[in-house]
Amino acid sequence: DLDHFKALNDRHGHEAGDRVIADFAAKLRSATGARGAAGRIGGEEFAVLLPLSDLGAARLFAEAIRSFYSAGTIDGLPPGARVTASFGVAARSGGEGLMPLMRRADEALYKAKKNGRDSVRLSYERPETTFVAEPLAVG
Repeated sequence: DLDHFKALNDRHGHEAGDRVIADFAAKLRSATGARGAAGRIGGEEFAVLLPLSDLGAARLFAEAIRSFYSAGTIDGLPPGARVTASFGVAARSGGEGLMPLMRRADEALYKAKKNGRDSVRLSYERPETTFVAEPLAVG
């Protein structure tokens, strides 16, 4: 999630905001490459799926993107204009579905925002396992 995006839009205009979103999306896609998928899920919020990564590898990925992006510049923004991002990271557990996984990542993101932004927070929560009974074919 891009930090203080509304303020950036208000201060520098929607065209600058659009450039920031496009720039961040391009950097995410480039960094993700073939090992996963990255995309915008709404507003200034993005998601990255790294199917073959554990929580530690996903944290390192998010931290590298956060550090790289906060140190960079964006064409079209005034000199010294700094854009940062906050990340919530969660690892899929067992048969956990996408929506519970996204909820946990969003909760971790909220913690990153609450604790000063420009940071990465992890979700260590283990969702309860739900078993679905399926009929057995007997005979």
